[in-house]
Amino acid sequence: MDPIMNDTGIFCTDNQTNNFTDQSCLNPTTPPYNPIDITTFMHIFPSIYGILCTVGVVANGLVIYAVAACKKKMVSDIYVLNLAIADMLFLLVMPFNIHQLVRDRQWVFGNFMCKAVVVVDVSTQFTTVGIVTVLCIDRYIAIVHPSSEKRTVHWTILINMLVWLGSFLLTIPVMMYAKVVRRQHLEVCIMDLEGPEDMYWYTLYQSILGFIIPLFIISTFYSLTLYHVFRSIRRVKRKQSVWAKRATKMVLMVIAVFLICWSPYHVIQVINLSNNAPTIAFVYAYNISICLSYSHSCINPLMLLIFAQNYRERLCRRNALHSSQHTSKVTVVKTDGTSTSNDPNYRITVI
Repeated sequence: MDPIMNDTGIFCTDNQTNNFTDQSCLNPTTPPYNPIDITTFMHIFPSIYGILCTVGVVANGLVIYAVAACKKKMVSDIYVLNLAIADMLFLLVMPFNIHQLVRDRQWVFGNFMCKAVVVVDVSTQFTTVGIVTVLCIDRYIAIVHPSSEKRTVHWTILINMLVWLGSFLLTIPVMMYAKVVRRQHLEVCIMDLEGPEDMYWYTLYQSILGFIIPLFIISTFYSLTLYHVFRSIRRVKRKQSVWAKRATKMVLMVIAVFLICWSPYHVIQVINLSNNAPTIAFVYAYNISICLSYSHSCINPLMLLIFAQNYRERLCRRNALHSSQHTSKVTVVKTDGTSTSNDPNYRITVI
């Protein structure tokens, strides 16, 4: 999904699979908008994507480092690590998209890289939504059934591996149809589907599996979790209720950011299925929704670094440890798993 490759992009009814930036999809005698306006508008996005890519790579790198540096990992750490890796991979292919935008959609990296970039782009989207979904289920189990024997680090690693495998299998249509084709004297990397009907079904395929079904699961389990938390607040110890509320609040933030960033894109995709004459406002909204969906991979790690205290503390401890080593000072850090609940390295994470 992006304005360049258009793996589920807005399509035209004249058997084209390009998005609105392809003027061949439009009636040359009665264009619905001024080409100069949309061209100027599209030139803004490379800079925005560049900022998102840079900030996101740094933020996700810090999250990955914070989790990897902790020897005693919690269940939630595994979810956070995999989410950060998926976001990182998503951002690492963004420079190819930026380059194609700057070159007015011209693809210069060959057919193999075209398939590889689109596969990584789409599969990491499925991975992200999959991890957010299972994270929500995990919160339900942790709060409603805290004694469950299945909630272990090894079990969580297996679940995340299955999410990655499932996401890769869901990109099989992308592997089949992503290719470099020649359009308007340019070579472009797109999903080269045969016609609007194929694009229609592929759009439904990605929206249903990548958003609607996960949204239903997330809403169901989070509602059950909230119901249990509020019902049990008066019956549990204050310390336990504070932890439960903090954990629930953090997961709510993760879910809210996901919905805010991805809902507009999928809503517009579905609306576009019956929209044969897009207006200029629709074109702008479509491209802004893509930019918003890309921002998720940048906002998510920033939110963890800002609001999740345990990850900030881990980074600070690692920084302090490196500083003490450079100054030949002795610093004692408990990471052997024998620490008490007061040890920050053993503190229960809040997501």
